[in-house]
Amino acid sequence: MSGIKRASRPVTDTRSRDQIQSPRLNEFVRAASSGSRARKGELWARLVREGVPLVESIEGDRKSRRVTFVWRPSGSVGSPAIYTPIANPTKGEMQLLPAGDTGIWWRSFVVPRGTRAMYAFSRLAAPGPTGGPAEWAAFFRNLVADPNHRAGFTMQRDPDDPTDKDARVSVLSLPGAPPLPPTRTPSVPQLTRYPFKSRILPGRRSVWVGFPGGRGTAHRPLNLLIAFDGVVYQSAVPTPTIVRNLVRERVIDPTAVVLVGNVVHGREKELGHNRKFVRFLVEELLPWLRDSLGIDVPAQRTVLAGSSLGGLAAAYAALQAPDRFGAVLAQSGAFLWGTAPGSRRLPPLFGEYRRAPRERTRFYLDVGRLEDVVFPGLEKSLLEGVREFRDLLRARGYPVRYAEFAGGHDYSCWSATFADGLRHLIGRRRAS
Repeated sequence: MSGIKRASRPVTDTRSRDQIQSPRLNEFVRAASSGSRARKGELWARLVREGVPLVESIEGDRKSRRVTFVWRPSGSVGSPAIYTPIANPTKGEMQLLPAGDTGIWWRSFVVPRGTRAMYAFSRLAAPGPTGGPAEWAAFFRNLVADPNHRAGFTMQRDPDDPTDKDARVSVLSLPGAPPLPPTRTPSVPQLTRYPFKSRILPGRRSVWVGFPGGRGTAHRPLNLLIAFDGVVYQSAVPTPTIVRNLVRERVIDPTAVVLVGNVVHGREKELGHNRKFVRFLVEELLPWLRDSLGIDVPAQRTVLAGSSLGGLAAAYAALQAPDRFGAVLAQSGAFLWGTAPGSRRLPPLFGEYRRAPRERTRFYLDVGRLEDVVFPGLEKSLLEGVREFRDLLRARGYPVRYAEFAGGHDYSCWSATFADGLRHLIGRRRAS
């Protein structure tokens, strides 16, 4: 699609798309091209032992690294692809390229030092910017993790979606990337899943509730964390483990964790500028937590959290109900959502925050420096949108902690920064 603009950072190699820039991969291809099948296998095994993906320095550029993803699928494939948030699908950057006749497929990117990125491979071609939801769903269902790279996580299937399934993805972390929370910490209590039928919103959803850090004084939690996209905030972002460790280290007080699931095919309608969703939270979810589970926490100790549209929904709900939600943890928030194509008017969320009286709400915002694609119909990237929302909040007098990470629109990056948000918003030594 035309109209895609990107900032000047070097995300991908700018030479011919079929030319291999990786010295290690070039060396492999030269040695393997004239060899037998067995010889190719030996050379591939040696390349894997040395470490994949291939991470190499760039002459004259101390701030960046070249990362080359390599895959050796079994059998023949037509047009395989890679899924990773550092690739721009509108420029064909998800398509893998053949490394001669070696049976190896590759794709290179130039990224900042300290970058983290999840990734997975597919035998199917990437749908591209014009692909419909069904094409992208089929593509995601066929993703496989890198069999030669250990680091990764499993995105659990949504129990409310019969077509969904578990998906394993790999995670590349360059030196300097912030540490990830442990994914297998013993003695973390499991969350309890409750089926929830709303009178205000259509459909059924799951709500998960637990006390991974223990209960507070008089058997009551002292903090309440409500996160949207509940399935992924259990697995891709291991919220129970993160909370449990922060409580055990006495960084935060005991905290109840509530993860709100999505109605099948209803995410985009609910997470955004949806007053009915705010009513659902205030009139149904909070009373149910209080009456059924004894969770009743003041606004200043209640955090709404989410990523992308979930971050937008958290900021919107806090504006609509500041007496119930006193803190917002928004990761790569889609704050430009709802802007009319070509419009010079403020995004709806910006306009509402400008007009509304300033409240005591506290914010933690973060975003990836690689989230700089400007999509058709928009004049700014998600990165610019988050920066401008930060500036608006600060101009209105809201306390804001802001951070940028080396990465894209990526659960593995959000997993690494989630604890920072909780530490700032409800930490025992929280800054005023």
